[in-house]
Amino acid sequence: MAISRVRVFLTTDGKWAVQSDGQDSAPFTYLSQGEAIAAGVPMAMEHDAVLTIHGLNVPDFRDCDARMAA
Repeated sequence: MAISRVRVFLTTDGKWAVQSDGQDSAPFTYLSQGEAIAAGVPMAMEHDAVLTIHGLNVPDFRDCDARMAA
């Protein structure tokens, strides 16, 4: 199965995990988000996959009123 997505996410036990959509086994876990991202980036690059990083401090731009420059 080809890998098209790699995800970095926080687990329920407070660890950070990396899992690809072609991975049937348990995700690889790391102690920090940085370590998980460092593992996920080359995995995504190797397979030309989309890397999605889920996090605690993800900016929320829904109420942003920025105008595009002309």
